[in-house]
Amino acid sequence: MTTRRNLLMLAGAAVAASATAACQAADDAEPAAVRVPDVLVVKTRDGLAVARDGGLTPGRTGALSATGSTLCLATAADKTTQLDFTTTLAGTRLGGYPIDGRWTPRVVHADGSLVALAAPEGDPLKPQARAKTTIVIADSKQIRQRITVPGVIEPDAFTADRQGLFVLEWLPATAPDHYRVRRLDLATRKLEPLWTRDKVPVPAGAEEEMRGEGRTAVASPTGRVLYTLYTHQPGHQHTRDLLSGRPGNVHAFVHTLETEQNWAYCVDLPDPFGHSASTAYSIALSADGSLLFVVDLAAGALARISTETLKVLDVVKVGSDTGSAYAAASDKLLYLGGDHGVQVLDQAGQPVEKWTTPAVRGLAVSRDHQRVYLARDGAVTWRGSTSGEAALPGLTGLIRVA
Repeated sequence: MTTRRNLLMLAGAAVAASATAACQAADDAEPAAVRVPDVLVVKTRDGLAVARDGGLTPGRTGALSATGSTLCLATAADKTTQLDFTTTLAGTRLGGYPIDGRWTPRVVHADGSLVALAAPEGDPLKPQARAKTTIVIADSKQIRQRITVPGVIEPDAFTADRQGLFVLEWLPATAPDHYRVRRLDLATRKLEPLWTRDKVPVPAGAEEEMRGEGRTAVASPTGRVLYTLYTHQPGHQHTRDLLSGRPGNVHAFVHTLETEQNWAYCVDLPDPFGHSASTAYSIALSADGSLLFVVDLAAGALARISTETLKVLDVVKVGSDTGSAYAAASDKLLYLGGDHGVQVLDQAGQPVEKWTTPAVRGLAVSRDHQRVYLARDGAVTWRGSTSGEAALPGLTGLIRVA
């Protein structure tokens, strides 16, 4: 490295003066932004944003498609909402337009073609009582339809064929505290029950009713299947229990929603799952989609689930940690993050190594499985084929690699 002392030794006073000025200019200049190797979808204090080439797009209210390909972002202005569709990887604007009223994107179709918007009325997992709900279905060019249905309804996912929308119907509408998953037919505008895994419509009175606490989800690589983890559900009865007359008393389970064939099935989790604080849980899917991992970081327990049979293969003891739990998987490894760092495991749940880091605020693996990203407040770090760190002011979480 050429230092000021080396320059003084190699040249006369005139050269030294010039070098001193150059060094002072370099000290006063802003440090060059560190380039993040991949495009990241992140959370900021202002909403969803994209980290690309050392920069961070402005945070906005929005929703991301299950495959991570498309962002639908909204900006409120007076009595209208500006809607914008962009690709996450290239940042290409696909379209956008203003719509009357105040609306929030809730779910985007897996292929990015449609968005369902609802009025921004507080927390969708703690909705306010209301007699009816209006949902706007839109694409990147125009509004397709406005649907008003009775009760407290929150969009959850589109059907694969775009003919329906899975929704959470909160009950009772006058004081909502639990819900059931139903299908809204976009043609008839009617709410329908889901099907069982045997492709039989769920009979009246046998639909599962759930509470919103501890609800977190991950989608299959194609976005066709949505796995949602529910915790703190004492006394819950699954559809199969209601049909058979068996008493239910499960504290945690994974609700599996197949968006092409419209069926749902719940995978029960054994003790100790369901007893820790909801923030202690996280869920991740292996790169090939064959294994689903559920971790209770407070209890130090990891459940491995086969997505083919929808059965728990085993529960493995892992290191415990405090704070919010995060999980991500590559083609070979599983990463679990908490307040005190990241545990690296093989996919059998056996320890490989431990990284001591500041409190983790998100984990994600690059599409080529060569790098794992760790978010912390205001920065992101990556390890693997390359390593580095980039300051991203305002960063509060990491969603995925685009």
